[in-house]
Amino acid sequence: MKLIKSKNCNINYLAKVVNIKVFRKHSNPEVTKLKCCTIDGFNIITSIDAEPGLYIYFPTACCINPDFLSYNNLFRKSEKNNDPHKTGLFEDNGKVKAVKLRGELSEGFIVPAVEFTNWLISITNRDIELIDGTEFDTVEHEGKTFWVNKKFIVKGSQGTPGGGSKKTRKVKKELDKVIPSQFRYHYETVIIKKCPNVIQPEDLISITEKIHGTSHISAYVMCHKELTWKEKLAKWLTGNNFDIYDHLYASKNVIKNQYYNPNVTPGFYGCDTWKYADDYLRPYLQKGMTIYAEIVGYNPTGTYIQKGYDYGCEQPNAIIDNLIYKPEKHFKVRPYRITLTNVDGEVHEFSAREVQQYCKSVGLTPVTEYYYGYAKDLYPELDSKDRDWAKKFLDKLSNDKRFYMECKSPSCVNKVPHEGIVIKKEDMIGHAWKLKCFKFVDKAQSDPEMDKEDELN
Repeated sequence: MKLIKSKNCNINYLAKVVNIKVFRKHSNPEVTKLKCCTIDGFNIITSIDAEPGLYIYFPTACCINPDFLSYNNLFRKSEKNNDPHKTGLFEDNGKVKAVKLRGELSEGFIVPAVEFTNWLISITNRDIELIDGTEFDTVEHEGKTFWVNKKFIVKGSQGTPGGGSKKTRKVKKELDKVIPSQFRYHYETVIIKKCPNVIQPEDLISITEKIHGTSHISAYVMCHKELTWKEKLAKWLTGNNFDIYDHLYASKNVIKNQYYNPNVTPGFYGCDTWKYADDYLRPYLQKGMTIYAEIVGYNPTGTYIQKGYDYGCEQPNAIIDNLIYKPEKHFKVRPYRITLTNVDGEVHEFSAREVQQYCKSVGLTPVTEYYYGYAKDLYPELDSKDRDWAKKFLDKLSNDKRFYMECKSPSCVNKVPHEGIVIKKEDMIGHAWKLKCFKFVDKAQSDPEMDKEDELN
């Protein structure tokens, strides 16, 4: 029996075996029944009775296997627990929530490792050796697997999102006109608190606004052409291919062109918002170019793309607007990443500065850039040689009002929490990190309709 990462795991929501050596007091001296620890840059609050040793850490916004919660009497409803006389903290959905307890934030949940191993023994009748630092979401035993935790998905969908920051979700085999080396979905943006030391003082960085909408991809890349019988014969005789440059558009996980994906459905919103975004972006695409963007505002049906987040857009009115769904009026498309793919499938990743410059040169509006420069220059008061520089940098960044952290959204008319920021390093590698505001996370977890999932589209 062993702990593994499932094939389509999301690195932001993996459980982890951790050896906690030191706990510290709650920052509020009046709090005497709780204490804290730090795991991967996240602050965790737990019971005062917790002792140093091995624990299992579950991150915020994951959901935990209900059998595990029931076995350890962790459900709030006592009738769902093995011991009906005991109650815990978890609602029926098993979601781990970020909470603020007496002024201090708790970003995850820990249980003593023995409670986890006892549960595994009750299922498999086998013991397991836990190794500090192991990340996992699944248990493999005698060729079979069962899940431990996964990203919480709104509306009861049990789909598991794919890909970590260095993985690329592959195009489905049935989409035989799409060339996988030409079209790529977006990588997963990693929560920066999971890897707080990734930014160092000498790094040239970009900080942009993280906006709350739905993911979009527009690409003008090489595709397989549907061949006539003459072309098929010519291909067989000569070996030549008849690939052509064509337009593809997609949500985070699904190619939306019906020509390339005949089984596509309208998705979560019940309408093809992505088609309108693609129509808007197509004139700006060069051969081989893919633009990754966020769509915000309203759907053509008049519903919010994300509840309450208007981003200065007007709700479409069928009578006044004559059924015309207009960019920059009813919805906005904000590019945040651009790539160029040559005929051999080799990819050039635009730097953060190149994305900004290209968009402005052709008349597109990119995501708002808050800062561009060396990390050490953002907070010059920090000693760049300090061993704890990265932690102190992240602490300051988390509450920096210049970037509207823990403030209202600067781009919406409605008074809604700012989602946060995205940080990129200028290293020509396709990766990025996100830092969300607690006020946004808190509102989203209390109002599931506010955070409609890209995973469902």
